[in-house]
Amino acid sequence: MNRKQILKLLGEKRGEFERGLKNSITDVKGVKAGHLTINKDLQGSTGEKTSIRTGLTAVIPCEMKEEKRLFAGCFPFRSKNEITGYEVTEDFCYLNSPIVISNSYNVGRVYNAILSYGFSLGRTEIWPPIVLGMDDSCLNDMNRFSMDEKQILQLFHDSSSESVEEGSVGIGLGLRAFNWKGGVGTSSRVLTSDGEQYSLGVLAASNHGNKIDSKIKKSGVNSDSKAEGGSLILIFAVDLPLVPFQIKQITSSIVVSLPPVNILNNFSDSVTCFLFSTANAMSMENEGPLVFDYSLVNDSVLERIVKAGAEAVNEAICRSFLLSAPVQGRLGRKIETIPEKEAEKLLREFERPNK
Repeated sequence: MNRKQILKLLGEKRGEFERGLKNSITDVKGVKAGHLTINKDLQGSTGEKTSIRTGLTAVIPCEMKEEKRLFAGCFPFRSKNEITGYEVTEDFCYLNSPIVISNSYNVGRVYNAILSYGFSLGRTEIWPPIVLGMDDSCLNDMNRFSMDEKQILQLFHDSSSESVEEGSVGIGLGLRAFNWKGGVGTSSRVLTSDGEQYSLGVLAASNHGNKIDSKIKKSGVNSDSKAEGGSLILIFAVDLPLVPFQIKQITSSIVVSLPPVNILNNFSDSVTCFLFSTANAMSMENEGPLVFDYSLVNDSVLERIVKAGAEAVNEAICRSFLLSAPVQGRLGRKIETIPEKEAEKLLREFERPNK
């Protein structure tokens, strides 16, 4: 079975829920996404060479020119990653900025760029910026490159509601998953409640499930480091009317429902699940009204949302490594795309229930 057949098989697998039209996080109306990919080789003043294999992946939750807040929540599991704005989101449960996945050393620059973006739009409130940091140092020399704010601002302007590019793009360029090339993947599901159709979409950045084994040591990949903890980042968008306590239940339940291959392969791995709802948008024009009206789904629907989210996550993660191209990076390391036989084996692991 070749890669094309594996992707076809993945696409043919039917769960309980239908896929969205684009099978992307951008199936949720108003949501945009985009990548900034930086792939270059540098030479220092003393002649030493290094490789920059990094980027940014952004999710724009709504029209940023409008002063509004969206209900949101974040569930970090064994998280060692930098998550800016986490405490504010935890306390006040709202989102009003882009969400950006960056490598750990560029988190501060992206944070500042989000503020600059808001000021350029005339926003009085675009705080706190949400930036999620990842370690892509296996392929990328994080010490040698600083992103330009203009590049980051251009990413926000270029993000679109079209299908999201997947694989070794954006933050996915320098990622590694299951000892093979990791990357970015996305998927979506359609839910029906009381005759109304709703969309749920997820974007996954896979940099987890890695173990230091003889194959890795022999190839030289990470042979100079300990069995480091990786990370899986999940960004969810939904247009169902949810309130904060429901979002907290959903994010934690989705992480717990991940197949064992995602959370047990390496006990040093972390998972960060961030979810926002485009329903119940709170307008902050003229400092907002004194009383907000909102709706919410019945709690009995939450189980179906979690099931749809779990289906979408499994597919997004699989797509993140199936669609990734091989990348050669710093120290001459080259990480290959997962071979067909290994992919078939791993896909079977994704089908195993979490007990």
